[in-house]
Amino acid sequence: MIAIFFLLILFAFTALTWLPEALVWIYSAMSIFLLLLYGLDKVLALKNKRRISEHTLQMLALLGGWPGAYLGQQAFKHKVSKVIFMRKYWLYVGINTAALFGYLVWQYQQGSIRF
Repeated sequence: MIAIFFLLILFAFTALTWLPEALVWIYSAMSIFLLLLYGLDKVLALKNKRRISEHTLQMLALLGGWPGAYLGQQAFKHKVSKVIFMRKYWLYVGINTAALFGYLVWQYQQGSIRF
């Protein structure tokens, strides 16, 4: 639910022209890609095949795919029991969200955002 809510906020901020349209497309594409990667990694895990590295999953989440990662975790019940992985995941969600918030503050200070 949090992932969908976040993406809806991004769409709203884009509609208000507070965020560039490209940013919404990047978040959406990264999220879909990461959701699919979580599904693929789950299948690979069940078949005892070579897996997608946790580092790759975490870095893609940090770069904007965290909503899709969240949906993948919930849909496939994948990685949710790994405490260290999940702590790092939520840290990266916080960093990504703080960076986006910082960008909005900077845009406001530049006069690009008006209420």
